[in-house]
Amino acid sequence: MVSYGDMPRRLQRVFIFLLSFGLFPAPLAAQACRSPRTALVLSGGGARGIAHIGVLRVLDSLGIRPDLIVGSSMGAAIGALYASGYSGRELDSLARVAPLARLFRSYQPRAPRSLGALQPLVVWEQGERRFHLQSAAIVESEVNALANVALLQGNLLARGDFDSLPIPFRAVATDLSTREPVVLADGDLAQAVRASIAVPLVFMPVERDGRYLADGGLSANIPIGVARAAGAERVIVSDATEHLPEEFDPYSPLLVADRLVRFLFLQPEDSLAPGDEMVRPAVEGFRSLDFSHRSVRRLLALGRAAADSALSPAKCVRAPASDSVPPLPTRVTGILIPGANTSERLALERLLGFGHSDSLDVALLRSRLRALAVGSEAYHAVWLGPHGAGDSVGFDLTLRRAARRVAGLGIAYDNELGGRMWAGGVDRRVFGLALEGSGALYFGDLRNELYAGFRRNYQVWRQLIDPTVTVRLATEDVRRFDSGGNELDAAKTREAIGLAGVERILPNGWELAAGVVGHAWDEPGRPQLSTLGATVRVLRVSRDNGRVLHSDVVWTGAYQRVAFEGQADARLGVVRVTSRARIGWGDGLPLQLAFPLGGDDGFPGLHIGERRGDREAMLGVALSTPVLGPVLARVELAAGRTGIAGRLLDDSGWVGGVRAGLGADTPVGPVRFEYGQSTEGRGALFVRLGRWF
Repeated sequence: MVSYGDMPRRLQRVFIFLLSFGLFPAPLAAQACRSPRTALVLSGGGARGIAHIGVLRVLDSLGIRPDLIVGSSMGAAIGALYASGYSGRELDSLARVAPLARLFRSYQPRAPRSLGALQPLVVWEQGERRFHLQSAAIVESEVNALANVALLQGNLLARGDFDSLPIPFRAVATDLSTREPVVLADGDLAQAVRASIAVPLVFMPVERDGRYLADGGLSANIPIGVARAAGAERVIVSDATEHLPEEFDPYSPLLVADRLVRFLFLQPEDSLAPGDEMVRPAVEGFRSLDFSHRSVRRLLALGRAAADSALSPAKCVRAPASDSVPPLPTRVTGILIPGANTSERLALERLLGFGHSDSLDVALLRSRLRALAVGSEAYHAVWLGPHGAGDSVGFDLTLRRAARRVAGLGIAYDNELGGRMWAGGVDRRVFGLALEGSGALYFGDLRNELYAGFRRNYQVWRQLIDPTVTVRLATEDVRRFDSGGNELDAAKTREAIGLAGVERILPNGWELAAGVVGHAWDEPGRPQLSTLGATVRVLRVSRDNGRVLHSDVVWTGAYQRVAFEGQADARLGVVRVTSRARIGWGDGLPLQLAFPLGGDDGFPGLHIGERRGDREAMLGVALSTPVLGPVLARVELAAGRTGIAGRLLDDSGWVGGVRAGLGADTPVGPVRFEYGQSTEGRGALFVRLGRWF
């Protein structure tokens, strides 16, 4: 390297002049940063690891670029993103908007989507462990999909070799058989990170090369030794672990259990050498899975503050990592799916957006990976396994299939509608094909139904749709009342409904469907009627609350029906506010398709189904708040009307009501004991156990 100090002053001037015209290469500023070889070590710590991002922002501002990144657990997730070319500022923005808190929550079991928006009492699954009982758990498919989407850029750049990333990277996981650290330097980047964050009892371990891998924090929570073994001469450590206080309550079983769990993630710290840097954000008091927006903002600030005080400026300045990201591959050379037959292979190629041409559409692939969490219940994870060089990439998919067969059971009781039960099942690979078959039986005091259906995933250019065929056979005793609210003999009806159409699954629980419907029914006074028509449905389902919006239009030669029902939740401190609205319009409706005021939840002060017509408008607001443990106090106010013909919002037929009582959310669903009073001077008791369907 040319040294200015060795030149006479006149030669120095000539050399500077030539440099200004680019005739001699200038000394690379980055060379000063690459000696000694520096590794950035990012610890585990769960949500506390968000503080690493604040540290990365300071590294960027100081011009410090590591030669290697080694991460364990949450440190692996953030380190992999940084190594993939994202700057600290970009990761800061991502952390503030990513729905992390929603991912790290457990949910009650839910029936397969083809059976409807049902929340069962129990679910049995037949998979690798034969039949077993499903329990409340984090939705792994959503976590895996997020890892796939977030790390797609790095995965395509690495193509199986983590040294090919803009910054070489190592993820640390733990072999569950030996509790030895496993250093992951190749393979699928998203799968490697997923293995490193696999906290026991929260996530399933990842099977890789015949070993079951779990959270890296169990064996090397601060993997300084891994960095030194990889050739690091100097380390910069960001330690986001919480150091246990010396004092605690030994008589509290929960606190003792919590401390025992934390011991699993504690190992003797590797000593630092001269020149090493340690950054320790003040993360004490933060819970491991608290990804609330408030906690994320505080952790980002704590990381920046700790790095500002611990790190000194580098001797060189570099551009942000995102400015030096090499181009992504553009051509697909092939797709391997070990263990998949022709039908499943074609279905997976459709799911991932392949097959249009040999060009790689990265934006489409990213959207399809995101859709795997909601659009396909057949897989818990699809790891891409990219490989190749230059502008080419091939994919060697690794599949973690969901249970092939699923069966569920649900029970509910209402003091007016009686008992109701359903039992159903789904086979996701009928005859070994990528074809889903489903069936269910619904039993009740008033309605009995048999359901069967088939659906298959299909791709129309860039859009995924599910062609669907369903059949329903049902009998129902429709409740009837006189003007004083006295119950009369029920009207017995029978019907058969067949539908052939397509469904489209969208993010955030939205579903669209359209098709051709055939309907035959029998009711008192109108025997043996049948018709053909078309139907369109919009549905939104929440894992917390089940069906929160349902709108459908049925237009046939014999009748027309338009219906909307939706609810919205909000919180005012400890008070939960639930608003619900129902709007219905019909013409020539079969008796069983008429609109009962308030639907299955009824109307305060009236019997369920007492007011029924081909027009309905209703608005209700319910307030609930905890009063003692799981017990909730609930008050509902409502106004609405039903009518026969005429305008939907006619001046006549309106009624108001209020209903109040106690309830609780239990493992078998909500339990409610309430009494309602209407403006017509009548009251009605409302008792329900379980979620009605």
